[in-house]
Amino acid sequence: MRFCLPLCAVVLLLAANPAPTSADANAVLAWRCPELTGLRYVRTNEMPRAYIGGPRFGDDLVVLRANVSSTGAVTLPGNWGAPGAEIAFRIAAAVSGKPVKTTRWSAKFDHTSHPRALAVLPDVVSAEYTLKGIEGDIAQISVKATGEDTEAAGANQKKGPVSIQMDVQFDLANGWLHAFKGTYTGTEYGREAKHEFVYELRGQVSFDSRPAFDAAVARAIQKGCKVMDDMPESWRRADYAALAAYTYLQCSRGVSDQHVQQALRRMIKEDGSTRYIQLYHAAAVVLAIEAKYITDDERRLVAKGQRPGAIKRALTDADKSAMKHAIDYIAGGQADNAPGLYSYGSDIGKGQPPDLSNTQFAALALAAAARCEIELPVGLVRDMGENLAGFQQADGPDVYRIKGKGKRGWEYERYPDKARGFAYKGPGMPVSVAAGNGSMTGAGVCSLLLLLDTYETWPAERQKKEIEPSKAKAWMNAVQKNADCGIAWLTHNYSVSENPMAGGNDYYYYYLYALERVGAFAPTEYIGEHEWYLEGALTLLLRQSEAGAWGKIEDTCFALLFLGRATTPARRPITGK
Repeated sequence: MRFCLPLCAVVLLLAANPAPTSADANAVLAWRCPELTGLRYVRTNEMPRAYIGGPRFGDDLVVLRANVSSTGAVTLPGNWGAPGAEIAFRIAAAVSGKPVKTTRWSAKFDHTSHPRALAVLPDVVSAEYTLKGIEGDIAQISVKATGEDTEAAGANQKKGPVSIQMDVQFDLANGWLHAFKGTYTGTEYGREAKHEFVYELRGQVSFDSRPAFDAAVARAIQKGCKVMDDMPESWRRADYAALAAYTYLQCSRGVSDQHVQQALRRMIKEDGSTRYIQLYHAAAVVLAIEAKYITDDERRLVAKGQRPGAIKRALTDADKSAMKHAIDYIAGGQADNAPGLYSYGSDIGKGQPPDLSNTQFAALALAAAARCEIELPVGLVRDMGENLAGFQQADGPDVYRIKGKGKRGWEYERYPDKARGFAYKGPGMPVSVAAGNGSMTGAGVCSLLLLLDTYETWPAERQKKEIEPSKAKAWMNAVQKNADCGIAWLTHNYSVSENPMAGGNDYYYYYLYALERVGAFAPTEYIGEHEWYLEGALTLLLRQSEAGAWGKIEDTCFALLFLGRATTPARRPITGK
């Protein structure tokens, strides 16, 4: 890190040597790194205790080249918790795109397209830049930025003036921001705030081609599976063993692999007398059993974002019996007053209201069982589809769905969807539904699309048993509409660097796996204008530890399931938008 001198010494040094000292005079101050680049900036000074919000994962900022223009105009999707850090980064990144002989320029930053930032930041912030000099290939830039907007931002929140002074280092050789430090003074969440910040570039992944990126993902998956091999005690418990078995198998570990065998033995008893620890355990058992029968050809198609044709699962009698046992347990665990909804099950869930996390794992298991030709209880799919609406917000802003990209840029649907998110608990607890979050919205959308997939691929006679024919169309339309509105929420609040509206790193890897399921079931390669898999994978490559893990065993599993594109895509013809 080059910010090793006291600030006053740096200022004196730059004042004494303002001219370029190393870089070619024709060098351009612009972002030139490849599109497949991810950068991780780490805050190295202590976060003030009074600071509200803040970047997560040890105060880091993950930035993707796909979200930065050549001149440094930054789109920061997601709900960055620290508006001071967000605006400082946007200002620091906004290099001019001109030759380095340009020593002064200015820029304005309009936040009107960032509704969460507008709650605490002025609508427009103006910045003045001075190129002080060049050391090697690092351009040294001084920045002063100000903005003022005294409009009330809501109850108990008032936006006031903002002032930022900082020193910026831009790497001319690589074409990316190297570091930035300074002082932020303003109002955050209704409170006066003044703090210093120092961010350094601590990690980067950059690829010139898609094959190079794909190879890096394959290495990350192999490394992640290897770290699971070395931590068998973390998946000793039967429910974690089921998740580990599912992850191994979906990451192309063969059934004969010793660690896969160990996980399969731990997850259920061979004599069929398994006592499930919780609903997650039973659901993961179903998913792991199905994963044993997914062919390599099917996995290759899914990895390319394509749907396989006919899906065949020729289960052995023993696996069919084990799967049916788990489905019987799930079917019998529905909430008393909310058919089709679930809590933890077993002794853990006694007296607890249903939640969307358990419910969506039940939906995953039911869909997997249906693909394996296991008969589901009549009415369960119908009831779950109807009652999932209790977890969803009643209204939200208009969001136009992307149709595709044409010669003139992005094309949108003619009519919008309402961005309505999902919350962890809903029925009987309406207050919690007021604020949806990313992981639960992904879970809700995933569950709804799974139910449609299961129902629409049943024979006509089975469909008649499930839903009265005169009511079937209305049921399907309502389920599809709720899913569309959930996808609109994910579009409006899109992020791959944190779990939107859920405190940043809270259930972050679980959220990414939810995003992967939505992409597979929708099916779509884009959430809004973002290629969700590429952006999510770049972020995971940046966050994988040297050993190969992403934190706890369940987080590592969810990260691997995302990278491996583990979800079986929809089988039905897509009738929604």
